[in-house]
Amino acid sequence: MNSIIEQAKSQFESLMEPSTEQDNETRLKSYDEWLASFSKEQEKDLQIYIAMALASKASCLAAMNRIDDALIAYDALISRFIEAEDINLQIFAGKALFDKAVTLRKAKRNEEVHPVYDELITRFRDSQEAELQICVAKALFNKAGNLDAVEKDEEALSCYNELISLFSGSETPELRNNVAKALFYKAVTLKKLERTEEEIACYDQLISLFSDVDDKEVQNGIAKALFNKAAALYHLNQTEEAIAVYDALIQRFIDTEDDATAKIVANSFFEKTGLLSEQGRVEEEIDGYNRFLARFSDSQDPSIHIMIATALINKAISLAQAGQDTEALASYDDLLARFGESEDPNLQLYVARALFSKGSHLGDHGSPEAALPVYDDFLTRFSKTENGGLQIGVATTYLKKAIYLISLGRLDEAEASYDHLIDDMDAEKNVTLRQYIAMAQQGKSELEKQRA
Repeated sequence: MNSIIEQAKSQFESLMEPSTEQDNETRLKSYDEWLASFSKEQEKDLQIYIAMALASKASCLAAMNRIDDALIAYDALISRFIEAEDINLQIFAGKALFDKAVTLRKAKRNEEVHPVYDELITRFRDSQEAELQICVAKALFNKAGNLDAVEKDEEALSCYNELISLFSGSETPELRNNVAKALFYKAVTLKKLERTEEEIACYDQLISLFSDVDDKEVQNGIAKALFNKAAALYHLNQTEEAIAVYDALIQRFIDTEDDATAKIVANSFFEKTGLLSEQGRVEEEIDGYNRFLARFSDSQDPSIHIMIATALINKAISLAQAGQDTEALASYDDLLARFGESEDPNLQLYVARALFSKGSHLGDHGSPEAALPVYDDFLTRFSKTENGGLQIGVATTYLKKAIYLISLGRLDEAEASYDHLIDDMDAEKNVTLRQYIAMAQQGKSELEKQRA
């Protein structure tokens, strides 16, 4: 008997040696040969190897998309070891149940998935073994997600609640992560049901339980929870409380090195400044944009570049509202210096807006002479655009340029600006341009009367 055990162990260790040259077919053949020789052995010392071989065989078959064969291998493992006294064999059975459910899910056999999760949860929900607890937690989380996806919200909430109840006191990192995720997605489900106060309570529980957990994924969840809590408070018309939560988020994560969390911080700045703007708190809004720019100006992330451009535009508008004209123009210039030569079409829209707004600000505040070269820069860059909205900006620029030229007595140049709009812009493709062309024709007619 000892020789059989040693032979089985030796052969198993040999076939489990990693080899990049072995494909799934070769591995599967090796598992089958080993199992044919040793799967009927009842020696206690061999059972863990048999479980490992069945698990590896099932995984290999699943990777080959031989779903029915994989399920047979999982079932063979489960039926053989689910009642085992050895906890290690129970762990293999628990993991096999979880993997079986995942395999069914990938095969889109969704109606078969939940009974497998339920068997796993029922059998091992009270286990004190960490690896089995993790299987149960993942099964509850996945089941809840599946129920969420088919609008079975109350059943999903029940699964999230069971997971949270079972494992919220655990110190095991993977279990903590699952509890944190369950709390977050429970809150999302409550939001969908418009149970806003319960949603906020859920975020508060997540924050209370996991604020001190030194784990990047969990801390990202804390940031998301704070962000969503602020939005929920605003939904309840508790604007000051929402601003305070955004402030807490920003203060806590302002120096984060995690890119995903940094984006939450960036969005928090924007949401907060939006609320300040709604309340007419212009100076605080400007300070918010300055703090955002100080933190993110050096970012190389294209999505952050869009935020920077937006911040500079919004900051300029707010500075103008506050009567800080020089600073407003400087904000437009900052945007143009950063992104004027960008090839990103989205950033070019901000460049266009900055040029138009800068020109209009100069012209409307008594400096039409200074506005003209800014408008000319705008027209040089964008007069041939195919973007419908931007074409309207081009038409408006021609009209305003003509008006400024008339105010300076440069009537021939004003007429030329009207003519560019009338002759060069295609109102067939963009019918909205027709009213601008009509305005140019009227302006040109009035100009002729003025000359007469």
